[in-house]
Amino acid sequence: MLNIYWFSILGRLIVPFLNIRKKKNNTILFLAAFYPKNAGYNWRVHKWIEQLNTKGYNSVSKYTLKASGFDILLTNRSLFLIKTLKKRFWQVISSSSYETVIVRRELLLYNDYGNLFLDKLLLKIHPNAILDFDDDISEAKNQPKEINSWYGKLLLEDGNKFNNSLRLYSNFIVASIHLKSRIIEQNVNYNNIAIIPTCVDYNDFPQKIYKSNKPFTFGWIGGNHNYFLLDLLLPTFEKIASEYKFKLLVIGGIEYKRNVNFDIEFRKWSLHSEIKDLLDIDVGLMPLINDMESKGKGGFKLIQYMGLGIVSIASPITINTEIVDHEKNSFLADKDDDWEFWITELLNGKIDMQKIGNAARLKINNNYTFNSNKENYLKFIENVRNSRVL
Repeated sequence: MLNIYWFSILGRLIVPFLNIRKKKNNTILFLAAFYPKNAGYNWRVHKWIEQLNTKGYNSVSKYTLKASGFDILLTNRSLFLIKTLKKRFWQVISSSSYETVIVRRELLLYNDYGNLFLDKLLLKIHPNAILDFDDDISEAKNQPKEINSWYGKLLLEDGNKFNNSLRLYSNFIVASIHLKSRIIEQNVNYNNIAIIPTCVDYNDFPQKIYKSNKPFTFGWIGGNHNYFLLDLLLPTFEKIASEYKFKLLVIGGIEYKRNVNFDIEFRKWSLHSEIKDLLDIDVGLMPLINDMESKGKGGFKLIQYMGLGIVSIASPITINTEIVDHEKNSFLADKDDDWEFWITELLNGKIDMQKIGNAARLKINNNYTFNSNKENYLKFIENVRNSRVL
């Protein structure tokens, strides 16, 4: 990991030469956190590249490792950090030919070493680089935290990396008002903050049509690291299962198995099958814990469910209360009793689910699609381009 020191010194020597290099007009480089066919890559990088390129930009993305490369994380974390550091360093160097750079989440994923030297290097080349994020990464990492190990101190591990990165950048794209407030807490010198939700593009897909001739299906989609949130609903479902017949469909990474008294069906997530699987859900679920990490989430599960016309129930945490108009296009449930009430109401057929689903799709179409956010996104990019340091 002494590569950190070597790359830091090399970067300082190279920067003066890079800054005299002419940047190509209308070029945008996305430095993606993940790889193609990853959900975050698709919805916050790939789809925006498509939108930008139709407007005359030449936009491309660069990422560090393919999906298979991320398997190294499980077997040899040090090798993963070295590989991604080397790849990202040279991507930052090559960014000098692009006019605008957008950093997705963080430059060095799962790597808090080096005291943000790579971000500082990028900002020497691109003072107006844009940081894009849709989750409160500091809460997910339990930061700020004390660095006590000699190894961490030797490699300049940053126990408050995400908050410190917010102080470095001047331009941001975030998914919610709450995340905007996080930037303002940390950085009084910001220039521009655009609130752009994680959007969907379902124009070419049918919406959910509710029929009564099949088992009632509750559903949840997400990463297996968030299964603990779905677990919050299991006691309520077990209680209801003694009286009602239904199943729980889970779309995720590793198989979701629980010892319960109702049927659970698991489907492994893929970008190819995602929409087909979602349309098999009658009621989408988004339970959260009322903590700072949940407050920093972007509500994308809800946007996906409701964008396809799927009736949903969600915890009333920050952005969820903006997406859901309670009892009009979906439902908010705070306590266990609220969840039980709305689940039971839906199972009893007391709610016109098609009407609610239609209203849900309309809300998403008007506020959370690429088409409805395109003008604001393009205007923000133009503002950054026009204010860049030449």
